[in-house]
Amino acid sequence: MKPFFFKYLCVLFLLSLSFQSFAVEVSQDANILTLEQAIQLTLDSETVSQSFEYRALGFEEESVAVGGLPDPKLKLGAMNFPTDTFDRDQEPMTQLQVGVVQFFPRGSSRSIKSQINNDKAEKSRFMASNARLQATRDVSKNWLELYYWLKAEEIVKQSRSWFSNLVGVTESRYRVGSATQQDVVQSELELDRLTDRLEGIRIKQDMARSELSRWIGASASMSGLPDKLPEISLPMISDELTGHPVIQASDAEIRVSNESIELSRQAYKPGVALDVTYGDRSGENPDGSDRANFLSAMVLLDIPLFTDKRQDRKLVSSQQNLQAAKQDHETAVRKLSSQLQRSQSSLRILDRQILLYRDKLVPQSSSHAELALKAYENSRVEFDSVMRARVAELDTRLKAIRLEVDRAQAIAMLNYLAGEER
Repeated sequence: MKPFFFKYLCVLFLLSLSFQSFAVEVSQDANILTLEQAIQLTLDSETVSQSFEYRALGFEEESVAVGGLPDPKLKLGAMNFPTDTFDRDQEPMTQLQVGVVQFFPRGSSRSIKSQINNDKAEKSRFMASNARLQATRDVSKNWLELYYWLKAEEIVKQSRSWFSNLVGVTESRYRVGSATQQDVVQSELELDRLTDRLEGIRIKQDMARSELSRWIGASASMSGLPDKLPEISLPMISDELTGHPVIQASDAEIRVSNESIELSRQAYKPGVALDVTYGDRSGENPDGSDRANFLSAMVLLDIPLFTDKRQDRKLVSSQQNLQAAKQDHETAVRKLSSQLQRSQSSLRILDRQILLYRDKLVPQSSSHAELALKAYENSRVEFDSVMRARVAELDTRLKAIRLEVDRAQAIAMLNYLAGEER
């Protein structure tokens, strides 16, 4: 029984260790913030696009309201009362009146106002889409920037560990007379420089986390990031950029300006009001019959005779607003086109640089650093050569990571310019 019991305890112990290891891995994975998660957190809490969506809903409700007729007016009154007796039966024209007045706006102004609000709602929805695209672009850039500084810390730590070992090597060589005191001091100085560089990197990390917390909150921004840079798909982009929400919003603004001009032209047409009034009379006619009641109907017209101070000015104002909207459209197209050309050019250059660093510079700098160290150990080169080679390797590795991150950020910008939401 004892051997069996011992084996049973061993199995339980191994299972316990496996479970703890699994729990640690799950915990670590739970604290890892991927780029996709950061984007989703941003879109879930993004407020600018929500504001534009609310505006769009408001414009749609306003479109229904302005498309209807104005409320009718109820008219109550007393007409032709004799002032000597105020006797309602005394005069045949005395009457109590009740009427309804309905105003009909000028021309097609109701339908035009309704369409203007519909176009404003459409513009707001395009701006909401652009706000989401901007948020995705910006949080991606912030996440990638934090990724770079975390990777930079890892690389500098590795190099610092190497220099820390080198200090020990130079001190040992100095004690046996194969190295100079200057070599020891120089290795210690370079180690201190790396320590200072590491502190600067950590400051950059804090700044990057602060920028990231703007989008996803302080708690989520403190999470760790994956070891590998995520693959960001390169979009297909048309050079015209006509499908981008900024351009579509600008097109909607031009439609609003054109409709405003047409609305200004409606002001030259007369407005119409219909007045229907019922007059109640009391008393009797000379033949003893009851006096008949009256029904009146009238049409009232606005006559736009003096247009130079109002209608003409509003029309010119609307025309000027149209020209401004067209200029804004042209500015938006030029700005996005410039960003597209710059991003595409940067991506082409980055691709060539990445290949150069990946295939040549990084392997060569690493090999050169190793050869310099071996040559120093065999007393064939000065200590300065070892230091320069190792620092050059460090800078080359940092530059290689920087290029990879810059490329990912350029693709994030191109995804924004493509104008397609996730």
